[in-house]
Amino acid sequence: MKKLASLLLLALPLALGCSSSDGGSTGTGGTGGTAGTGGAGGSVFSADPPLVLDEDERPAMVAIPSDYDPSTSYPLLILFHGIGFTGMIQAGFFQIFDIIDERQLVFVYPDGIDGAWNGAGCCGDSGDVDDVGYITGLIEEAKQVYNIDEDRVYLMGHSNGSWMSFRMACERSELIAAIVTLAGATWNDPDDCQPATLPVSVLNVHGTADMSVPYEGGDFQPGAVETVERFAGRAGCDLEATTSLESIDLFPTLAGVETHRVSYSTGCAEGIDAELWTIEEGPHTPVFLETEWASL
Repeated sequence: MKKLASLLLLALPLALGCSSSDGGSTGTGGTGGTAGTGGAGGSVFSADPPLVLDEDERPAMVAIPSDYDPSTSYPLLILFHGIGFTGMIQAGFFQIFDIIDERQLVFVYPDGIDGAWNGAGCCGDSGDVDDVGYITGLIEEAKQVYNIDEDRVYLMGHSNGSWMSFRMACERSELIAAIVTLAGATWNDPDDCQPATLPVSVLNVHGTADMSVPYEGGDFQPGAVETVERFAGRAGCDLEATTSLESIDLFPTLAGVETHRVSYSTGCAEGIDAELWTIEEGPHTPVFLETEWASL
């Protein structure tokens, strides 16, 4: 099942974590272990050295629940950072380490080459980097090392990392259940989203005051509404039959109940949803945390 509700179980605590300003963003959850010693048939994970995938080529750090059980099947979450960030910094910003035990997930946080991803038409100077192949390899290696539920592979990204999430949803849709994106978009030309063999659930979160990736779109990317509707349309959803969900106060640093939510769920392929969360007056980075993540 690729139900968006399953993804929201992961995504909502992560988004809410952005609003915290009391630190705690550098907790490590269950970050220990050695790649290759566990997986579905393994049994031993130690605290040192830290877990790493693709150790010889492009290392990607991994965090697991402190009570990881190789006989239990876990969801996989991979996070893509924005330009100039690292996986560790982005994970700290979203405070994902704090919910690894609570949500019982295997979390992978890789780094893009020169701080950028070769996303869906954006950004940085990474046009020759095969990030789709790299990420595909991470997913496959994670399945070999850990007991991963293949129906619960999720991607999350901010800015350039969002573009990377959308690109994976276009090119390797058969591997992905759903994506959560903040302040990003997809290919400007919808024909570039190929082969997209299977529909993917999408939660797109975007601020109306985003000056880097305009909410209404621009010369290089579609707007937030069009981005979501493209993926909803691919899933067969009725784009005219949207549902307005209750608005929420996602970011206390912004005035009022600022995040308005719209769902596309009528007529969609089984198990597929799409949602757009619009942050009224939300900038490209909706909060500026005074926590330790900034010094990592």
